[in-house]
Amino acid sequence: MIAGLDVKVHTGNLPEAHKDFEAIRPIFQEMLKRNGFSMLSVALVDFHDAMETVIAPADAKDASGVLSAYPDADAKLKAVEESADDVAIAAIRTNLEAVKSLATEGKADLLPAKAAELKSSFVKVYLERG
Repeated sequence: MIAGLDVKVHTGNLPEAHKDFEAIRPIFQEMLKRNGFSMLSVALVDFHDAMETVIAPADAKDASGVLSAYPDADAKLKAVEESADDVAIAAIRTNLEAVKSLATEGKADLLPAKAAELKSSFVKVYLERG
């Protein structure tokens, strides 16, 4: 699975390479769990998947899609919060709740910007501790 990715990366086919990397990630995640690596890292990766299912409909201004995806992201973020709960992780929670609130209030035009803030707050934590 990994062997063909270098061509996609080097030729600039990054959207397709990203999809392929995403297919490989669960395999590595199971290896991390099995070998006792940081549960915060594992929880962050689990949350990432659920977060992306919130961000995709938010980017499409689909409030009902956001609300459908929210419960899984909420549960996965709770697992992150159990491993570490600080200001940076609280920012992720704040942004996730803000996306949900905008969807609940029908403010679909504001969803993409708030989803970008959610992703940014996650990336900051993941790059530091993931």
